[in-house]
Amino acid sequence: MTGSPGTGGLLHELDRWASAGLTAEIWWRDDDLQRPTPALEPLLAMADAAGWAPGLAVVPEGADTDALTSRLAGTGAEFLVHGFAHRNHAAADEKKCEFPASRPLPDRCRDAREGLIRLREAFPDRLLSCFVPPWNRIAPDLVERLCESGFTGLSTFGPRPASMAAPGLRRVNTHIDVIDWRGTRKFVGTDTVATALASHLEARRMGRADAEEPSGLLTHHLVMVDEDWRALEALVLELKSHEAVSLIAPRDCFCL
Repeated sequence: MTGSPGTGGLLHELDRWASAGLTAEIWWRDDDLQRPTPALEPLLAMADAAGWAPGLAVVPEGADTDALTSRLAGTGAEFLVHGFAHRNHAAADEKKCEFPASRPLPDRCRDAREGLIRLREAFPDRLLSCFVPPWNRIAPDLVERLCESGFTGLSTFGPRPASMAAPGLRRVNTHIDVIDWRGTRKFVGTDTVATALASHLEARRMGRADAEEPSGLLTHHLVMVDEDWRALEALVLELKSHEAVSLIAPRDCFCL
């Protein structure tokens, strides 16, 4: 992990964690799953190579749950609830959001609850009651109501302000998005991924971010190609080999 400034910086940061007797827990979420496609295969290959369970955020409306159950049998993948329809309800002058404050709260509660019910029926043993809002955006008033719909977890993007988003609702976010959404809309490269991960780990170690929140890797299999996954897999395998790193499952984040 010394071939570039980004990976070298990550190695140095992990060495600091090891010297301090700390363990850098890292978890993995992938968004926008509805059915098995060829784009899912390299994700599963990386998961198998690393022995790392991904949290697959499934869009309930239109999901082919039978096909997903069949393809993912025998893998360690776990499921999260990715909104309801991944449909934008924000105003024209707002950023995309399925659950904005401008939308009636009863409608938002209904969709969140229906998404959980559908996926719980389809994946009774592998679904975590964790809500992942599309575009990582959700109005605060709905956060306060998610527990009433049966959710016990919430995951968005960025350092969390607190471990509990609301009473009974554990929050564990992602922090390293591997896609350049504002530019090329393609894979950012392992150097950028490594730099972002090192930055979050340093913030945790130095107390600038919640030290107890696992660092979260966010992938998007539908816009990634085989070459991206091969590069990312090489980085993940190097991470796994470091004494300070623990690659944890989503269940370890939300079922404590």
